[in-house]
Amino acid sequence: MDYEKALIDLKDGNIEEIEIGPENFPAFQKAWSAFPYQNTVRGIAHRAGKVTYVRAK
Repeated sequence: MDYEKALIDLKDGNIEEIEIGPENFPAFQKAWSAFPYQNTVRGIAHRAGKVTYVRAK
């Protein structure tokens, strides 16, 4: 998955959420650390290391 594009799509409202599991987190973390609009997205932690990212309101 192209996490950089997914984050931009989430910020722009083209998608509603991104679900990340622990097995995908290292790849997602690279895109997240380079994403300049982190304040427009928030993560919601779930059990078993899963996180859902949604647009911040």
